[in-house]
This record gives sequence, structure tokens and C-alpha cells, in this order.
Amino acid sequence: MKLDVWMEAVEAPVGKLERHADKSLEFAYARGVPKEGRLSAALPIKNTPFGDAACTAFFGNLLFEGRELDRVMAAHRIDRGDIGGLLFHLGADCAGAVSITPAGSGPGKRPGVFPDDYEEVQAARLAELVRSLHFHGRLPEGARDPSPVAGVQPKIAVLHHDGRFFLPREGSRAPTTHILKVSPRDDLDLARHEVALLSLASRLGIETAEGAYLEFHDRETGADIGTILTRRFDRFFDGATVRRVHSEDLCQAMGLARHLKYERDAVSPDIRFSMRAVGEIARRTARPALFQIGFLRQTLFNLAVGNTDNHAKNTTILYRQPAGELAPLYDVIPAIMDARVTHELALTLGGASFAEDLSIAHLERAMGDLGFARSRFSGQWPKLLKEVARTGVPFLAEAGGKTLADAVAAQLSTLEDALGIDLEVPPRDYFPRSVRDEKAPRGGWTTLS
Repeated sequence: MKLDVWMEAVEAPVGKLERHADKSLEFAYARGVPKEGRLSAALPIKNTPFGDAACTAFFGNLLFEGRELDRVMAAHRIDRGDIGGLLFHLGADCAGAVSITPAGSGPGKRPGVFPDDYEEVQAARLAELVRSLHFHGRLPEGARDPSPVAGVQPKIAVLHHDGRFFLPREGSRAPTTHILKVSPRDDLDLARHEVALLSLASRLGIETAEGAYLEFHDRETGADIGTILTRRFDRFFDGATVRRVHSEDLCQAMGLARHLKYERDAVSPDIRFSMRAVGEIARRTARPALFQIGFLRQTLFNLAVGNTDNHAKNTTILYRQPAGELAPLYDVIPAIMDARVTHELALTLGGASFAEDLSIAHLERAMGDLGFARSRFSGQWPKLLKEVARTGVPFLAEAGGKTLADAVAAQLSTLEDALGIDLEVPPRDYFPRSVRDEKAPRGGWTTLS
């Protein structure tokens, strides 16, 4: 099976992906492909083909989980490990600006023309989509998902313009511009919390994905369903034309399969998501120092607010130019508030796996791994943690609610004790934060100190 691999900004296929009879993959770039056609930092343009391991890491990360993937697997009797077989059916609308189609069939994506390539979603229909995503975790039966989006939180991709919502017309191959993420039924405040955390990061000078909190009232149940409408940083309007910008997550850039997005899941010390591996990626980007600084700021902010889910698929390289740059911060959730998940750090910092175990020495070692020539945790770095404590906690109480502010204050107090520095954490009510994944206290008022 031979597949053409396309990049929206390049007129001809950038290469061919071949799926062999044993389901292994091989990719070769086309002759004369421009530098804008490079797919990944892990797949540099060269004359010889890439083997199965490199192909599985990059192309496997293009497949999204969800109902459409399950449908294709069932209908065509394809197993989850048959990446080439799945891309034959799903590759026309995989992640970002890349599309993969049967050889000779043409590109799977093209720029969109607004409003010709789009149909408006009326308010009642949008509320129906949000309701189904909230209560059932999926779109209503028969509803079309024109642009599947990765992640476990229920969501739909849309074009948002002048306060109105649109979907690409069927067969248009046009891009969306925003993602509407819906709070799941078992976590009603998730969207509100994410908007508050992203707003705080922006106030502290960290470049973030633009997000707005929207609430939908469900008349049938009386529920007020919270959502976050996030602008896609890899899309832009060029007059009336909507275009995609190529991007890849750190799993793809590092050549890691999707199940290796957490450092703790690594099976080899040389093939893992780590600060040292991020530093290697940074050195190959357009402005390495800015990438290193930006990534460290994102990492420290996530640490301060208790987002231990900042795995390799939650950081992106954006290719506005061939060498790439760090994309804005996105997907910031207060994972520390959920006692059902691990609070182990997504990547170790200087050898420390939990916030409780961090020291200044750990952080300075992490800075060295990232590539800082002067690995001193001083100046702007402790200042960032202090600003989250001094101004951030009061802001979060107003923007995200009391419980979020209590949880972040608890996380900051843990960091304060571990690092041995005064972060000036404002006094807050007790929050039952679990320590090193020990079971958090449950129950009513008797569990509070």
C-alpha cells in the first residue's frame, strides 16, 4: 500500500509512505522537496528512506483516538497497530497541516475560503452538540466531526468569526480556527479552571493560546455547561482565506511513540521525554535561547499551579519558519486537584519526580539539562513562582473559584517547603492535596484541619 504525504503549503506531495505486507512502514521524501516540506525534526530531509521505528513514531502520532477511529477499525477489521492501514482511511484529516491520502488521489486538505467553504451552526444546534459532549462524551449520533482533535476531554473544532460559529462544508477540506472544549459531566468546573489558569499565565507574561469561557444552559436538565473556546495557534486568516501552519508535538519531534509521552513510561534511557531531550530539540530551532527560556517558563508555571499532565504531546513546535519555534502554552489543567490520577511529574526535574522532592539543586540541574549555560535558579525564575503566589492566587479565587485558589496555594506551599524559599503564599483554607500519590483524605468537615 502506497500513500502520498502532503503539506498544505507545498503544491506536490512531500513524500511517499509505504505500508508493507507485515504492516511495517517506510517513508521517503520526494526529490527536490523544499525545506518547507520537512515533516519533523525527527525526519530531516534526506535522499534515503526512513524505516519503521521513525515512521511509527511520527505518523502514529497523527492518529486521534475516538469514535471515527473505532468505526474504521471495526468496519475494515484493522487493528490499532496497523498505522498505515488506518491512515489509508483517516489520513486525509489527520493532525495539523499534514494529510495522507491513497497514492494519486490528491491532497486531503486545502486552505478554506470564508464564508464560501463554511456553514453556520445555529445556536440551538450548537447547544445540542455541547449537551451531548458534556453528558455522553461524544457528538450526537449522526453528527459530523469535520476536524477530529486529540485529547480525552470532549471537544469539537469550529471556525469562530465575529461571534458566530461555523463548520467546514462537507468535502471542502477547509480548516477550522478554534477548539470548543466542554467540561465533562464528572468535572463541571474544568473549563472555568483552564481559562483562569491560561489567563493567569498570560498576565504573567507567558505566551498562551487565547481562550474564552462560554456557558451553555441546557433547558432539559437545567444544567449550565461550561466550555472553553480556544484559538488554534496553527491557523490564521489571510484576507478571506483560512490557512494552516505546520506544527508537531514533542513526541513527534523526538521520535517517540504516543505511549511514551510521559518520561516515566520510557523503556530506554536514550529514548524518552526528558529535559535533556527538549534541550536537543531547542538547539535545532530558529532561536534556541528563546525556546529554552520559554519552555522553562511553561514548565515552572505548570509546576506552580499543579499541572502535572504537561506531557510531550502538550508542547508543540510551530513552523512559521522552517526551523520552528515554541508554540504558546495550552492545555493547562489543575491535575493536582484530582486524587484519582498520579501527581508524578510528566518529566523529571534534575532527577526529582514529585514536587515534594524538589530542591534548588534539582532545578539547576534541570536547567543545565535544558541547555542553559548559566544554571542558576535566581532572578526571574523564583520571581515567577512568587508572582503566581502573590498575585496569582487572589486572581484565581476570583476567576476560577475558591477551590482552585486553595489547591494552587497548597501546591505552592509544598514547593515553598521543598525549595526552602519564601514564596509569600497568601493564607488559604486547607486543601486535601495528596502527597506522592498517597490517598487524599475523604469525607466531610471532620477531614479538615
